[in-house]
Amino acid sequence: MKKILIWSVASIVALLVLVQCKPNNEKSEPAKTAEAVKENTNSHKITVKEVLNANAYTYLLATEGEKEFWIAVPKTEVKVGKTYTYEGGMEMKKFESKDLKRTFDSVFFVEGLTDPNATATTEKVIDPKTIAPKTELAKGITLAKGGISLFDLYSTRDKLAGKTVILTGKVVKFMPEIMNKNWIHLQDGTSLNGFNDITITSLEKVKVDEIVSLKGTVVLNKDLGSGYKYDILIEDAVLVK
Repeated sequence: MKKILIWSVASIVALLVLVQCKPNNEKSEPAKTAEAVKENTNSHKITVKEVLNANAYTYLLATEGEKEFWIAVPKTEVKVGKTYTYEGGMEMKKFESKDLKRTFDSVFFVEGLTDPNATATTEKVIDPKTIAPKTELAKGITLAKGGISLFDLYSTRDKLAGKTVILTGKVVKFMPEIMNKNWIHLQDGTSLNGFNDITITSLEKVKVDEIVSLKGTVVLNKDLGSGYKYDILIEDAVLVK
């Protein structure tokens, strides 16, 4: 019985050694851009390897660990060799940049970069519900006929789901030609619980700092994947004159 037990233990040990020494003939999986870069978090720390400036975007060849991929941010000054962080990223495959006359196999559109080496400031954690609402429109902004403010939008969002609204405000960000749409960020000076900005999709072209009125459909809890989730989004908006 003792010999059988010793033989069994020896067999198990030999088997474990064989498994551990098994040669790895599998090819390493190539970088999966969208999901591999995303991994278990939407936060990324990258080093810039190359910079290409177009009219609306700055394209960056970035590295994150052993991965290398292209990202695009609204046109901004970026330095090669420097490290930045960003959140999320919406992947576009076979994306053609008409400005650069180049088609990217894959490029992630990112709303902005953060310089982690910039002078850090200590911020207090504030409960959004304790932030006083702002109901007064910013100077120079007058709602279009039948329009509502961002305060109105956020405070009655559940009742407005699926309905058409008109918003007037200043364009603070414009990201064209993503998923066959232009992405507009609008602010009017009003807010609720700290929310003072609304994202709008449209085929219309606008300029940053321009005051516009847009009419679109209210959509709640929109998940576009790749870390882009919107509690509230205005879709298919058109300009109102």
